[in-house]
Amino acid sequence: MGGLPERVRVRLSKRIAGLLRHYGPRYGLVVDREGWARIEDVVEALHRIPGYEWVGVDDILEVARLDDKGRYEVRGGMIRARYGHSMPGVRPAYELGSPPTGKLYHGTPLANLESILSRGLLPGRRHYVHLTTTPRLAVETGRRHGRPVAVLEVDVSCLEERGIPVYRATSHIYLAPRVPPECLRLASVEG
Repeated sequence: MGGLPERVRVRLSKRIAGLLRHYGPRYGLVVDREGWARIEDVVEALHRIPGYEWVGVDDILEVARLDDKGRYEVRGGMIRARYGHSMPGVRPAYELGSPPTGKLYHGTPLANLESILSRGLLPGRRHYVHLTTTPRLAVETGRRHGRPVAVLEVDVSCLEERGIPVYRATSHIYLAPRVPPECLRLASVEG
């Protein structure tokens, strides 16, 4: 267990992810091409945000260590978000990889389903479409954006046949630059 209450840790995790993925430079944070930033610099950037003046290195390390989705990687005084980047110039290198099942999943609010089935999955403001290894994880992700949630199954062999690479970001998160509609099927709808 950690020293931070869970709700505080979750709130801090969201802020750290935001800095490392999307808006770090706005707070003076330097993030390199691979997504790495000095932990001390993340602390300084957080101190520039009202309500986060209390954060120290140990708090950031606790967030990274206890994150159940493997969002963060820590190495030698540096930290990075493993996926989800939208900052120009930040493009971590990922290994190509396919899940053992040949299937991945994407959760989205039901309101987005018609558009996705006609246009496919597109990365929006991020560099890649995020895909999960289980329908349950897809539901969790989709619920952050609305309810009910449509779970889409992605046929990885269909992507490979079209020359669309699939990258492994963590053991449960895979990334693709896009997923065309013919590689998708509706798996379920969850309230």
